[in-house]
Amino acid sequence: MHDFYNAYWWIFLIRGIFALILGILAIGWPGATFATLIVFFGAYLFIGGLFAIVGAIAARKTNENWSIFLFSGLLGVILGFLTFYNPFATGAALIYLVAFWAMLAGLFELIIAIRLRKMITGEGWYIAGGLLTIIFGLLLVANPVAAAVTLTWVFGIYAVITGIMLVSLSFRLRSGRR
Repeated sequence: MHDFYNAYWWIFLIRGIFALILGILAIGWPGATFATLIVFFGAYLFIGGLFAIVGAIAARKTNENWSIFLFSGLLGVILGFLTFYNPFATGAALIYLVAFWAMLAGLFELIIAIRLRKMITGEGWYIAGGLLTIIFGLLLVANPVAAAVTLTWVFGIYAVITGIMLVSLSFRLRSGRR
């Protein structure tokens, strides 16, 4: 399996470069429309999915987990295509998904803080954190335009970090280091 990754190090390099470019665009052009950035995200999913499919097919004889790569690639291609088909629905779904996650996470933080109050002191900070997380989710729902810009910046930072990690990984794989 180690030989497979070494032989196809360039797949990680291309994905990393693409992630870096996408991240820099998202951070550097926050005034760009959210739909355009969602389409870029769809392109990232689609292209990443294609590379995962290529890698899975290449690994089918040497890697027993090649079907996981294939499934991941097919899912990326499908989600990328759906994003191209309707970027506004994808953008809205992303905003509401993050908002729902934040409100749910905040609620769980409150529940844990209340349960921990007999065991620790200073649980008020954890309660405050839970309330802030819930408020963040509510703000995302209340102002989807600001949410779109914020999520674009967060995605840009994520893409840059992921791109750096993938490029670094590709060089390590190419040189054969672990």
